[in-house]
Amino acid sequence: MNKSRKISILLLIVLLALTQPSFSQQTRTFPLDSKLGNLTTVSFPVFVINNQQLKMGSGGQIRGVDNLIILPNAANYNGYIRYQLDIMGNLHRVWILTPDEVEEAEHQGQQILR
Repeated sequence: MNKSRKISILLLIVLLALTQPSFSQQTRTFPLDSKLGNLTTVSFPVFVINNQQLKMGSGGQIRGVDNLIILPNAANYNGYIRYQLDIMGNLHRVWILTPDEVEEAEHQGQQILR
């Protein structure tokens, strides 16, 4: 392997390493019909959001701050979320929000029940 090829490979590795943090900092986008909420109690399949009991519908998903799926029966989080209901009024999707996402929603003028 000649010297210029080694330098090219090294440069490629450095560039890939520098771009890695930018991928982890991407903000999530949420459906327009999703709502902000304060999740206070989880007793699967019943979730208490904004002092209202909501039942998780079939096929419902919970996504953590890393956007990975959390099994509903393992969800023991209390805090700010964004959620979406199905056509029957059951929980369809729940996203656990990062502090930055909560702050962004507040800057957009969205109300969060505390």
